[in-house]
Amino acid sequence: MNGRKKRPPRLQVKELKSPHGLWEPRSITVSMVSVLMMAPTALEIVGFVEMAGESPMRSEGPGITLLVFPFLLCFGLPASLVGTMFGVLPTLSAAVWAGRRCAGRYVKWWILIVASCWAAAVALWPAATGGGPGAWLRMWLSGTAALSTAALLTRWALTRGRPYRTVIGSGLLSAVTVVAVGSLAYGTGLVEEYSPPRVHASDLAGMWNDGHGGTLRLDTEGRAVATSTWGDGSEVGSSDERCEGSGTWRFESDDNPWLRSVNVDVGDCWPGQWTLGGSAGHLKLNYEYGDPDSPDWYVLTR
Repeated sequence: MNGRKKRPPRLQVKELKSPHGLWEPRSITVSMVSVLMMAPTALEIVGFVEMAGESPMRSEGPGITLLVFPFLLCFGLPASLVGTMFGVLPTLSAAVWAGRRCAGRYVKWWILIVASCWAAAVALWPAATGGGPGAWLRMWLSGTAALSTAALLTRWALTRGRPYRTVIGSGLLSAVTVVAVGSLAYGTGLVEEYSPPRVHASDLAGMWNDGHGGTLRLDTEGRAVATSTWGDGSEVGSSDERCEGSGTWRFESDDNPWLRSVNVDVGDCWPGQWTLGGSAGHLKLNYEYGDPDSPDWYVLTR
């Protein structure tokens, strides 16, 4: 005997040999659990990103995850099944097939390639319906990240002896990690949360326009003149209903920048208050209309 201790054998990872073997009940349920467990992490990431982005109303941040989590448990199964059957498993199957055909063996990088192509095709829909190239790029990047993550997690779990424990543990760990990293980034000032610019009433005087021919002139004496602006919330967006008239305006100041507002009294044009947005060098006036839970915004810029 040489006195040396034997090293424990390395963990042997089973590889996915055939695309057809993925369409089994066990693979389907593992994929569904993967989609469900990664959904909270995705919501947290979106919440942290929205906190830094310009918005007419304050973002709820990652805390929205706690509000929608019960709904994920109740209504997430149908969505996870759809994501599995039309996203995760087709991506894995195509990656296994491509890896065997092009490399002679399964290569996990093919998951990223297939997910990227699939997301690029799906992103054509929001781009074609008015979102343009910007919507396509955002949809492509987010779709690639979500689909490839769910597919990689599913593939990794299927090569382990206890796939469900692997998926659940990975989902919980990723959710905790995102909260910790995001909180650290905002807490240290590495990333700053967006807030409306701090302005005075004199900063608001001038000509505002909606980009579609409508204008609102606010003068320093408190007078307001609207020309070809959209009417009240029920008529916003209609080319047949335009609001014109004159009246008054006043600035409502507050220590909280999100509570600062502008009251414009021009007939029946806008019942309610306008909120401030944009930046110090590019101010915006935002008027909320439509569904209070998912409002639309009529925006004037200067």
